[in-house]
Amino acid sequence: MAKPPKAPADRYGSRRRAASGRWVVIGLGVLIALALAASAAVIFTRDEQTVRATMTNFERVDDDTMSLSIDIERDEPERDSYCIVTALDYSMAEVGRREVPVPAGGPGVISVDVELPTRDVPVSGGVYGCSTEIPEHLEVPPRAAADDAS
Repeated sequence: MAKPPKAPADRYGSRRRAASGRWVVIGLGVLIALALAASAAVIFTRDEQTVRATMTNFERVDDDTMSLSIDIERDEPERDSYCIVTALDYSMAEVGRREVPVPAGGPGVISVDVELPTRDVPVSGGVYGCSTEIPEHLEVPPRAAADDAS
């Protein structure tokens, strides 16, 4: 079997050698390690909630209003925070939502009652989540002096 003729290097450039299997394996190993490290970072930072809320009671006031009681636990009570509560209908669709601002100060655990207007008949409620990163559209009122005394 005859070898194919070589192409002139000055016209077509020199031939590239294919990547060896060893470098491909090393490259894949590095990519997998980076993906695992990024996944671990996301998992561990998601778990660091400094504000948590638990719904303790809910009651349908009427066909357009839900009343929720929540306990808010703050690791850093000196920081402003907020929680989002929701109302759900029979199909578990969200029919109401309210942001509950929590001013800095006071005890680490507080109880809050929230009246939540709804666009359909509510049957349940819940806490969507909490944060200390206040969105620009939300103003947290200062804590009243009477709240600090209790």
